[in-house]
Amino acid sequence: MKKLFSLLVVLLLVCSVAGCKEKEAETIKIGSSGPLSGSVSIYGLAVKEGVELAIEEINAAGGVNVDGTMMKLELVDFVNDEADAKKAAAALTSLISKDVDVVVGAVTSGATEGLIAEAVKHGVPVITPTGTADKLTIGDNGDERDVRYNVFRACFYDSYQGKFMGEYAAQEGVKKAYVLYNNDEDYSKGLKDAFVTAATAGNVEVVTAAYSKQDKDFNAFWVPILEGGYDCVYVPDYYENVYNILKTGYAKGYTGVCYGGDGWDGVIKQVKEGEDASFLENCYYTNHYFGESESPAVKTFVEKYQAKYGSIPVSFAALGYDAVYIAKQAIEACDSLEYDAVVEALTTGTFSGLVTSSTPFTFNNGNPEKAAVVITFKDGKEVEAE
Repeated sequence: MKKLFSLLVVLLLVCSVAGCKEKEAETIKIGSSGPLSGSVSIYGLAVKEGVELAIEEINAAGGVNVDGTMMKLELVDFVNDEADAKKAAAALTSLISKDVDVVVGAVTSGATEGLIAEAVKHGVPVITPTGTADKLTIGDNGDERDVRYNVFRACFYDSYQGKFMGEYAAQEGVKKAYVLYNNDEDYSKGLKDAFVTAATAGNVEVVTAAYSKQDKDFNAFWVPILEGGYDCVYVPDYYENVYNILKTGYAKGYTGVCYGGDGWDGVIKQVKEGEDASFLENCYYTNHYFGESESPAVKTFVEKYQAKYGSIPVSFAALGYDAVYIAKQAIEACDSLEYDAVVEALTTGTFSGLVTSSTPFTFNNGNPEKAAVVITFKDGKEVEAE
């Protein structure tokens, strides 16, 4: 009897040292990181709000069913990585020390790339809501999926939306396109490359020009566009630069269309009270969802978000929200919190009922196979392009 008691004590001690994650877990721990301060803090704050709303909603509905046990979700930390790769890596180390089950982050592509090595080392499932750079899931050479096997994203990736808009331009009858991109942003360069390839394949004549993050006056950049008679300008950058670029071009007499990517989300909020922004009605961009869609999932999300935060949710909030629901569905599919089991469920599962995808999707090399939405502007509001 004493021997049996001693054996039980040893087993309990071993279990305590090893962590015994499945047996001891009282909550499912979500860890996140993103920029909560700095020039792109609007993105991190939006993702954080989306994550918090999803967790609150899931817990209110009873939690997550893990092998017959209903477990609540807990956001153990949302670390401010300031969109910095090194700080994101440190954030991941901190989250691992807190025994997180899933990482929802980082928010920007550079920060997400920064934490990947540490994430792969530990095998923790990573779902970046909004990191769009192609290499995040497959590496620079496109052949590293075996290494980055545990990295997924809720958003589509850069070359997908660049290709999408390049093909869209060709279908819309564009003959001459000018691409004005930010040479200091991987995001901008990735969209540019994909757009050029797709538009050229569609018999569109394309010329490119780059600016830097130091550029604030874009008057000179519009001179060759106006002189060259281009009927389309593609501006793959974030909304702060985009609004300045667009406003400058149309004020100088440009009358063609302008296209962009999901970084444009928020550009409408740059319009000052009383300012004429009717030029935006000739502008179109790819995004992950349309906030005024009649989709039941979108309507419910927007209503709950507005009730909690008092504002219209941008796509970053919707993607943060969806990333948590993707994690929930994967955990319930494998009935486990073990890293490898959750990664396998993400790899092989089908995910549905989400805000940023009107149809069920699967992951292909960590990328969700879903369609983009094209958004334009009318009477000072965003509308879905026909």
